[in-house]
Amino acid sequence: MSTNNLFGIAEIADLAGVSKQAVSNWRMRYDHFPRPIQNLQSGPVWEREKIEAWVKSFKGEETHVLSFINLKGGVGKTTTAVAVAEMLAQDERKHVLLIDLDPQTNATVTLISEEQWAEMDKDGRTIAQLFEDRLNPHNAPKFDIEKAIARQVSTINDGISRLDLLPSSIRLIDLQDRIPMIALSGNFTANPLEILRAAIQPVIDRYDYIIIDCPPSLGTVTKNGLRISTGYVIPTIPDIVSTWGIYQIVENVERFAQDIGLPIPPLGIVATKVQANNLHVRVIADLKAKRLGRFSEPGGLPQPPLFKNDIPQTVAVARGADVDADIRTFKGKYGTAYDALHGLTLEIKQLCEKKKH
Repeated sequence: MSTNNLFGIAEIADLAGVSKQAVSNWRMRYDHFPRPIQNLQSGPVWEREKIEAWVKSFKGEETHVLSFINLKGGVGKTTTAVAVAEMLAQDERKHVLLIDLDPQTNATVTLISEEQWAEMDKDGRTIAQLFEDRLNPHNAPKFDIEKAIARQVSTINDGISRLDLLPSSIRLIDLQDRIPMIALSGNFTANPLEILRAAIQPVIDRYDYIIIDCPPSLGTVTKNGLRISTGYVIPTIPDIVSTWGIYQIVENVERFAQDIGLPIPPLGIVATKVQANNLHVRVIADLKAKRLGRFSEPGGLPQPPLFKNDIPQTVAVARGADVDADIRTFKGKYGTAYDALHGLTLEIKQLCEKKKH
């Protein structure tokens, strides 16, 4: 075959009017991307006619970026975010990146071993290094997004092929308080709210979904997650204390969205750790009827809807958070909560697809 009929990645990029990185991302994300006919020493090559037909018919799909937020800890936020990420990747065959922005690192050590996390943290391959580089602009940056992403993570099937992780670090506890102060001092080399967005820009097109586990605050780190989010989910225990701050979340996210000029809609509230007691039954009824606290006041913001799937309290979920527990199935990891978590995942997917159309 004539070399005139062969295309490498650079030629595909020129044809599509995108970067070579974008072409590499397409290869990883889309199963229908043509397979190369040969791998040369200089790289893979494709038949020109097939590539031209694919580029002509290709319609890029939006990457859905969803932040999971609650200002109170212990409400099942991380468990819910991890489960949705796992089930989107395994059951729905989506390419998913979970970004752990919470310095407690619970999502991280639910998906990889503590030994792997410690090695990555030592090598500067966690989200903490990203922020630390920006806090010390005169030092050579250590963070590399490609090296920081752990591939094919999860205890399910010894790793889910379409699920990746950008891990967190407990070092973020100290860093998150310093970021806004350094920005105010004028020593910051970039907008502190753009740090995460700039870092993942080269790889974002690689994923159908990015799930962000946010810290229990509305500080600069959380706003980095919201800056790239196309929506957010509020997991909450259906009791008085856990639902108290939901209005504050919605109010602050709406104000932030107006500041940056981009919509960040709430997809909904998900009731977690649900028990069959009178309080939970009553609060869930209030959530369904949209009569939660300040949302009921005249002129207030509209209350986000309640997802249909409530996540029950179960011992299996706590056991499933142990990455060394050798639990290899969703039923084993999430117990009786599996069906509800799977139903929630489908609800979220349907909402995102509905918005797309």
